Amino acid sequence: MLKKEILGIYLGEHQIEYELLKRSFKGWERSTPPLFTKVPGKNDAERLRGLLAQISPKRSRIISVAIPRTKYYLRELKFPGLTPEEAENAVKISINVHSHIPPEKIYYDCFSYERNGISTVLLAYCKRPFIDSILEEIKNTGHQKSLFCISPCSLGTDILLRKLSEMSFPCISLQREEEKKVVNLHGPSFWEGSHFLNNLDVITAKYGENTPVIPLEKGLGDTLDQKLLLKGLPKIENTGILGLKKWTLGLSASILGTSSYPQISFKPGPRKRPLSLRIDTYQILLVGLITILFAFSGLRLFKLTKLGFTAKKNQEIITVLEKKYKPLKSKDEELQKIRALQGDLKAFLKERPNFLDVLKELAEKTPKNAWIKYLTLRDNKLRISAEGGYAVQTMEAWRKSRLFSQVKLASPVTKNRNGQERYTVELTLK
Repeated sequence: MLKKEILGIYLGEHQIEYELLKRSFKGWERSTPPLFTKVPGKNDAERLRGLLAQISPKRSRIISVAIPRTKYYLRELKFPGLTPEEAENAVKISINVHSHIPPEKIYYDCFSYERNGISTVLLAYCKRPFIDSILEEIKNTGHQKSLFCISPCSLGTDILLRKLSEMSFPCISLQREEEKKVVNLHGPSFWEGSHFLNNLDVITAKYGENTPVIPLEKGLGDTLDQKLLLKGLPKIENTGILGLKKWTLGLSASILGTSSYPQISFKPGPRKRPLSLRIDTYQILLVGLITILFAFSGLRLFKLTKLGFTAKKNQEIITVLEKKYKPLKSKDEELQKIRALQGDLKAFLKERPNFLDVLKELAEKTPKNAWIKYLTLRDNKLRISAEGGYAVQTMEAWRKSRLFSQVKLASPVTKNRNGQERYTVELTLK
């Protein structure tokens, strides 16, 4: 289900702070929480109960709990020669070696990364009674399914700063957690822990002398060397989250809920990293290429299969139609023959009167000493084979007819055995 609210709760030793983020069409927006009465309670667990008791449980809400630096322990462990995964597994296997508290009395989590070819594991652990009291109050108030994480408050600050477009890393930030001043270490890519402000020079040596130090509250860095401080506070409103103009501990707590996988979480149960954090760029490209090939091949196969089914179906239809209309085909052929014969008869009937007029005209115009042996009429051409008389005289007589537009010899003039001229003449009817 899409989460629409993030309730961030900073659970300090002497105070409780909270911020509410709501999802809008523009993204996460800072919202004014419900007007709670003063949160009662003598300790952190009672104050948490007093706050959650005033809120109705929602399935669309995420609750992220941020705890102060005084409530958890941090150790930075280096493992040269091991991969980050191997180093993290080594810490989990030997947690009793790396923790000064017995494993059965703590909740712990770790995060591994690599810098300068050396794998480093950030181990964080917290006393079990403190976490159990938080879980108990959340369960008793009906918000168990909304709990997203129980993480260091400094981690929320790191997530917030990485949303700032003008930030550069590594850097160091200072924040006040009640009476304590806390130094947060923001590495090139990850949160690398937090410490109490004792000797900032030793802390800045980890990243270099020119590492910028960012105080998150006015006056927080007054006791420090001003050369180490950035000019002005970071512009928190440029995070892409609407309405963020002032940093608070509750804000850092609520920002934890915007992360798909906080580096450290003391919430019990197995944690599985998102797919984006478990695969590298090469694997993403390889999977993308394979997906594209499969999609392209599948699309081609689907089209070919569809064409095959269509062709088969059409062939079946054609076979049925051929069998059904085979008798009609033979009848259609007979009909075409009848139509052709009918056309010939119509042409014959149309030309018959004209042909009689032509014969009469030939009988009148042909000289008496010449006679016609045979003739043919095709279209408007009349071809006559004649003998006797003279070809020139006969053609001249025919030219005087009103029915002929042109009279010409169709073959050379020859003579028969009796010495009479034999000729073929072509006449064009008007």
